[in-house]
Amino acid sequence: MDWKRGAYPEFTLEDAVAVLFMLRNPTGRKTISEVLDLGEGSVRTLLRKLSTLGVISSTQRGHSLNEKGIELLERLCKSFSEAKIVGEIDGYPAYALVVRKPPEFKSIELRDEAIRFFAKGAMILVVRNGEPVFPEDGRPLSETMPELVERVKEAFRLEDGELVVITWAEKGADAMKSAYHVALALKGDELPDEIKSLVR
Repeated sequence: MDWKRGAYPEFTLEDAVAVLFMLRNPTGRKTISEVLDLGEGSVRTLLRKLSTLGVISSTQRGHSLNEKGIELLERLCKSFSEAKIVGEIDGYPAYALVVRKPPEFKSIELRDEAIRFFAKGAMILVVRNGEPVFPEDGRPLSETMPELVERVKEAFRLEDGELVVITWAEKGADAMKSAYHVALALKGDELPDEIKSLVR
């Protein structure tokens, strides 16, 4: 294989999920490539697969979800939210998302999953009385990081029982994708088949 031209285009399920959320608004290939730190070839392949599924429309302004795509995203949103930037932790960009109706989990295993996926660190919190708390001891995150909690509350409507996943990494793309990775580790079985088919 000629490595100068790059290996064959590769993207992960995390990339596919991130792109679906991004395409709620028309987005160009270059922007997707920059935000996800993905090669142009991989982005092209991913968009081609989404097009084959019939879930995106492409115009001069970029690519965006069509009606079928929006319906697919709504099904995905029943499991977890979009990952949103919530500032910095230890000087690294931090992203958060909310997992809805989480199954049983072990926080330490989920943190390990995030770190395996290029995160520098991760926090797995449960929402109790509207507050993100550490499940091990019920300690509210607001005791140590009140500003972060404010930003999480601005980004999401928190419902009791939901899980808040916060990840941080050297690159924003890695922080975002490691958050999706944790969500997929928990809710991957519920993922619509169309999304799973993108990486087969």
